[in-house]
Amino acid sequence: MGGRPPSSRVMALLVALLPLVALAGVTAKHPDKGSQERSFVIDYDNNQFLKDGRPFRYVSGSIHYFRVLPSEWRDRLRKMRMAGFNALQTYVEWASHEPEYGMYDFSGMRNLTHFLTIAQEEDLVVILRLGPYMDAERDMGGFPYWLLNKNPDMRLRSSDPTYLKYVDIWFRDVLLPIVKPLLYENGGPIIMLQVENEYGSYPDCDFAYTSHLRDLVVAGVGKGPVLFTTDGDGKNYLKCGKIPEVYATVDFGSGTNAIKAFEIMRLFEPRGPLVNSEYYPGWLDHWGVPHNTVKAEVVAKTLDVMLALNASVNMYMFHGGTSFGFTAGSNLGNRFQACPTSYDYDAPLSEAGDPTEKYWVLRNVTGKYLPLPPGEVPPASPKFGYGKVSLAPTGSVFQMADLLQKVTNKWPLTFEELLVPNGIVVYQTVLPFRIVSSSLPVVYECVYNTG
Repeated sequence: MGGRPPSSRVMALLVALLPLVALAGVTAKHPDKGSQERSFVIDYDNNQFLKDGRPFRYVSGSIHYFRVLPSEWRDRLRKMRMAGFNALQTYVEWASHEPEYGMYDFSGMRNLTHFLTIAQEEDLVVILRLGPYMDAERDMGGFPYWLLNKNPDMRLRSSDPTYLKYVDIWFRDVLLPIVKPLLYENGGPIIMLQVENEYGSYPDCDFAYTSHLRDLVVAGVGKGPVLFTTDGDGKNYLKCGKIPEVYATVDFGSGTNAIKAFEIMRLFEPRGPLVNSEYYPGWLDHWGVPHNTVKAEVVAKTLDVMLALNASVNMYMFHGGTSFGFTAGSNLGNRFQACPTSYDYDAPLSEAGDPTEKYWVLRNVTGKYLPLPPGEVPPASPKFGYGKVSLAPTGSVFQMADLLQKVTNKWPLTFEELLVPNGIVVYQTVLPFRIVSSSLPVVYECVYNTG
C-alpha cells in the first residue's frame, strides 16, 4: 500500500508488539497448562492417549525387576528400548518387599525406585502394576505368606476386613508414598497404574473390594495418573474386572482376532485408546512339559494388526528372567502344575538376556510405527565356562531331617502356622498300632514343598 513510512514512534510500537503477538499465537495453540507441565491423560474424543498434550501410543514390554539381577537391569532395558519399545511394564511384588509383617525391603534386587529410574534414563515411560495380587506365576501370586498366619480363614482379594487391614497399611503407608514422586506429573517415568490384576478371572466379583482399592490409590497419589484394569477378552471377565472410573483394557495372545477382541473392550470402554495390556509372545512352562514356544512370524503378524489399529500394546514378557529360589508359583488345570525356576517365556530376550530371532522380527514391526533409536543393539550377554562340576549325594531328606528345626504338635501344622514362607517341611508320625506284616511301630514320613 502506498504512502509515507510510519514515524519512528509508530515503528517502535510495532516492533514492541511483535513479540507479544508471537507469544499470543503460541498461547492460543496450547491454552491449557499442559503445555508447561508434564501430563499424561486419555483423550476420549479422539480414542488416544495424550502425553504433554500430544497424541501418544505406547509399545511396552514386561520385565520384572525381581526376576533379573540388578547388574543386568540396564542391559535388559536398553535392549528393549533399542527394539523400538517406548515403555516398560512391571509388577510390584508385595511378598518381596514385606517378607515378614512390618519388615520392609527395597534393597538390591528389590530396589524398585532404582529400577524405574534406570528405565527413565533409558528413555522408557513406565506402566506400574500395583497389585496387591499379581499372579505372574509367583508363589501365592505375590502375596506375603504371613497373611494366612494372621488369619488362616482370610478371604484374599475381597472386602474381608482382616485382609483389607493389611492391604491398606501396605498401600497407604509404604508403597504409594514411594510411587508418588515417580509419577510422570512429578518428573518421574510412571504414566499408568494398574488396580488389582485380572480380577474378572476371580470368582468373588467383589465390587466393594475393587472400588476400595481404587479409592485407596487415588487417596495416596491423587487423580493425576491414569488408572487401568487388565482382563481377558471375554464379556464375563470384564463384567467383574471393570471398575468404575478406572480404564478397562484387555489381554490376548498371538493368533487371536484382534478386531474381535477389541470389540469386547469397546462394550465396556466405548471411547478411548485400544489397549492390549498383555500380549503374549510365548507362554509359561510347567515341570514335566516341553518348553513352550510360539513362532516369531505368528507373534509379529498379530502385533502388526494391533499397531495398524493404533492400539497400545504391552508384550508380556519381553524378557522373562528367572524365578530365583522358591519364588516360582504354580497353576491348577486338570492337575497341579508347578512352574520351574526359568521364566524364559519364549520372549524376544531370552532368559540369559540374549536377543533372539523373535527380537529382530518384532523390531522390524515396531519400526514401522515408531522411530527406532539410533545406535547398535547391545550384544548377547557374556557367558562363562565353568568346566565340569562334580555332584555327589550326601544323603536323603529324611537322613538329614535331624538337622532341621523340630516342632511337635497333635495335628500337622501348615507352613503359615510354622512361619515358613516356602521351601520344604518334613512331617513325621509314629502309628500307635501294629501292621500285620511287622511287629514294630511304623514311622510315616511325608515331604511337602511349596514355592
